[in-house]
Amino acid sequence: MICISTSPNLILRNGLTKIDLQHKPSIEKYFKKENINISDYTFANNYIWFENADGFMAEINDNLCMFIYNDEALTLLLPPVGGHSKNETLRECFKIMNKINANPNDSKADYVYADFLNNVDFEAFEVERQNPDYVYISHDLTELRGNKYKTKRNENNYFIKNYNFQYSPYSFIYRDAAMDLLYRWANLRLISMGSVQNLEHFVELMELERKAITRALDHHEELGLKGAVITIDGRIEGITFGEKINETTASVLIEKTNFQFFGISQFLFKEFCRNEFSDCSYVNVGDDLGFENLRKVKMSYHPYEYIPKYTIRQKQVIL
Repeated sequence: MICISTSPNLILRNGLTKIDLQHKPSIEKYFKKENINISDYTFANNYIWFENADGFMAEINDNLCMFIYNDEALTLLLPPVGGHSKNETLRECFKIMNKINANPNDSKADYVYADFLNNVDFEAFEVERQNPDYVYISHDLTELRGNKYKTKRNENNYFIKNYNFQYSPYSFIYRDAAMDLLYRWANLRLISMGSVQNLEHFVELMELERKAITRALDHHEELGLKGAVITIDGRIEGITFGEKINETTASVLIEKTNFQFFGISQFLFKEFCRNEFSDCSYVNVGDDLGFENLRKVKMSYHPYEYIPKYTIRQKQVIL
């Protein structure tokens, strides 16, 4: 294998198109054809993360094939969506990646939904499990009824009784104040974590997330995102963004709060789901990124189901 100095221009010369906001309507048409309840299958959720890397697309056998170029490698962001001949299309995608990547072991397809595996030739590909999405029944989150939500009710009620707060839909006038919250949140998280084994990885993810949230703050209207802020004594102490994956399932993509205010996260989550997604039966909050603390938080809301996701890799180089 000859090592290639990869660049976005080289990728474009291989028939891929760089994804921009103008592609939102056409990309969403493909997602609607599949109607997958995984949080990764929306334009907005992918586009905000393109602040950290370049997104590319191709149409193969009437499928949308979305790629991402990061760290000198091109990978398939999602499996082929919306068309036919899925296994053949997957092989074509790996040929494109192998042509671009200096190391063919870097070629892979991420966030693969379970039913897609029916199309996979397991003599050529292997599958590994990723962290699943957590999905809840919407009215469980907005009503917090029953003994299993007693702690959440208490936290929510404490916040209501003890703080001078205001809940407001997000608008661009809150942009700079929201950015200030992001920096304060990061500092508080680092202080609370102290010295831990995965601190460097966590800091790296925080910076990637900060860039993605900044893009959401700047382009929420074009992306069709719903947002909300919590102000306490006139200062923003919580922000959140979400969207509908389809008519039955909402997705909460972002939530950042100053956890020094007891119960603020529980209140913001509850109110946001109630105000923006009361017409949805389910709420998807994505995966836990492999972090134990995040897993505990998401488990504490008693998920209705876990939607599996997979990574596909080649067993051998496809030429």
